[in-house]
Amino acid sequence: MKTLMLHSVGCEKENWYRKWLSISLDHFENFCKYIVNNNFETIFLDTWIEDPNAKHKIVLTFDDGYLDNWVYAYPILKKYGLKGTIFVNPEFIQDGTDIRFNLEDVWNNKIDESQLSLLGFLNWAELNAMQDSGVIDIQSHSMSHDFHFYSNKIVDIYTGQPKHNWLPWLSQPKRKPYYINEDQSKFVKYGLPIFEYDRALRVRKYIPDENLVEYSINEYSKLGDSFNKKEFVSKLNTKLNEFPGKYESDEDMTDRYTYELSESKRILEQKLNKPVDFICWPGGGFNQSSVDIAKEAGYKAMTANAKKLVSLDLDDLQIIKRNAMTSFIQTSKRNHYIKNPNFLTNLFKYHNGSKISKYAYRSRKLSLIILDKLF
Repeated sequence: MKTLMLHSVGCEKENWYRKWLSISLDHFENFCKYIVNNNFETIFLDTWIEDPNAKHKIVLTFDDGYLDNWVYAYPILKKYGLKGTIFVNPEFIQDGTDIRFNLEDVWNNKIDESQLSLLGFLNWAELNAMQDSGVIDIQSHSMSHDFHFYSNKIVDIYTGQPKHNWLPWLSQPKRKPYYINEDQSKFVKYGLPIFEYDRALRVRKYIPDENLVEYSINEYSKLGDSFNKKEFVSKLNTKLNEFPGKYESDEDMTDRYTYELSESKRILEQKLNKPVDFICWPGGGFNQSSVDIAKEAGYKAMTANAKKLVSLDLDDLQIIKRNAMTSFIQTSKRNHYIKNPNFLTNLFKYHNGSKISKYAYRSRKLSLIILDKLF
């Protein structure tokens, strides 16, 4: 049994900061053909949990609830008689009740493929349509997919960097589902101090002193082109004795974790009229407290890397171990798109124990690392 982690499909060439999360259409469709031709059965997690070690079965999971899951992934899975699971965050579900066009409409000559909307997030109408189809099962990815500061060490200053586009999510949560399609960098004032941060469900939140934040923003506004980030951050860190900030209480952390886990489960069950028994931790971020609340909320299993389970008390909560599927090979410098139309299939073979595919993948990655250093 292999459980596979995917995100987006068909957006690897779009103008999007996280396009490296997307699998190309030819990679995805060739992999679907491989699954069918080699008699693998795709199943949902409620079947997986009955026998996690069953052979020749695959669980296809898609994280985050991107619009392209409706536009591309769902029609292709349906075409080949396959099943997939989408983990969604209710805070990222778009407004609107209209079901948007997808690849089936292209096949039926209702719209040209160039007219499809690809970037964005799913709405409730599309989620319900997929859930009712029997092709897709919807499960929880927590409520927010947020990051939070966890210490009083300042590591950066906000100047609109794409890698910090989670800060606008905290500033204007209702605009979160639209961050791919709009410039949200001005939702946060430039000069905001960025402290050490991590996934929301793995940390006790640190809350900076508002006076320090205001001081940082004001000082940054005076610098203009003379800005030296290293010196600025060092100066700000010396101000922490004067403005130390604070950490959320045990009660506040418990309430926040409960909102993330119990409320997301409740909303999904209510809106989709189905049980939600599985939690996928955003970025693999969890701790004992969030695991305990997940158990209390009634989840039966959670995604996790085995290395992160040391010393955790899981009780009867089962572990969903996943292998990442991607159209890219990542090096320290960049994400390299691989044109070979069978790349995803070969990556699956690697995950499934093929030594030849494993050697080929590692050799290709090594060659890309060498090329990065040369050019």
